[in-house]
Amino acid sequence: MKIVLDTLGGDHPPQELIAGGIAAAKEYDVHIIFAGDEKLIQQELQGKSGFSYSILHAPEEIIMEDAPSEAVRKKQNSSLVQGIRAVRKHEADAFVSPANTGAVMAGALFNLGRIHGIDRPGLGVVLPTLEGHRRTLMVDVGANADCSPENLLQFAIMGNVYAREILNVAEPKIGLLNIGEEPQKGDAQTLKAFSLLQQELRNFRGNVESNRVLEGGYDVVVCDGFTGNICVKAYEGAAHITVEFLKRAIKQSLLAKIGVPFLLPAMRHVKRETSAAEVGGAPLLGVKGIVIIAHGNSNAEAIKNAIRVAKNAVEHRVIQKIERGIRESLIHLGMLTPSA
Repeated sequence: MKIVLDTLGGDHPPQELIAGGIAAAKEYDVHIIFAGDEKLIQQELQGKSGFSYSILHAPEEIIMEDAPSEAVRKKQNSSLVQGIRAVRKHEADAFVSPANTGAVMAGALFNLGRIHGIDRPGLGVVLPTLEGHRRTLMVDVGANADCSPENLLQFAIMGNVYAREILNVAEPKIGLLNIGEEPQKGDAQTLKAFSLLQQELRNFRGNVESNRVLEGGYDVVVCDGFTGNICVKAYEGAAHITVEFLKRAIKQSLLAKIGVPFLLPAMRHVKRETSAAEVGGAPLLGVKGIVIIAHGNSNAEAIKNAIRVAKNAVEHRVIQKIERGIRESLIHLGMLTPSA
């Protein structure tokens, strides 16, 4: 299996991302195609062995400040564009990048295209829950600010496949992010989405409020990208602030300082559970290729885990299964004939 790693465009220098690629190649037995400045990559790989790799020379960098669509059009020799094209040309099985999310999405749409029946791809993120073993996939968390009820249904179908295949949930429970649990809550679009999801998905379990998402009652939560992005960033901020408050409280109490050695294992566990590095990356669901978007500040560990996510998606044939799920839904809705 060949996976392209974009070594440019993240917050960390290429050396950090390359280290993550090396670790993934060794641990997951995959061939890593390092996309970026060939000279720099060769220098970093010098003297290292015991893993399979190749280099895709693409020295242009798309930075976070770039306008996504314009950058993809103008920077044809960027690691982002060339890496995605390698997937399109079947020279690689998946693409992993910590670069500009909008640019990765634009590059994927321009070069890979959408799965038939998908109007807009959705960016999913796997969140920890209080149930420990259970994870919740939220879609969309930033790819689309405005979504129609049909878009949300498509996100739910794709999320259902991903939760079943990657999160190993036999019968995923799907929820619609809303301001209340009652069916009559929400704006006009949300009310229409509720009706459509209820009609089309037998495993739809109704509305879920944002303060209940991390409790673990749902395997997939769908929403528009504007709401999802705010929600996820609020969770990240709350986790960070909670840790800071805890540190401050420990400094102000002698008894708390004495108890720190006993609390350390639990604190490390909490940090690991809520760490973006542990999750690895977010799948861009709906394009005709495996594209995993890692957090912009991904370190080597996060990159290694993002590559693990990509490997699992390829092995489980997620694209083909999403295509089948969307086709079955379109036939049920009368928008496609079985013979088409």
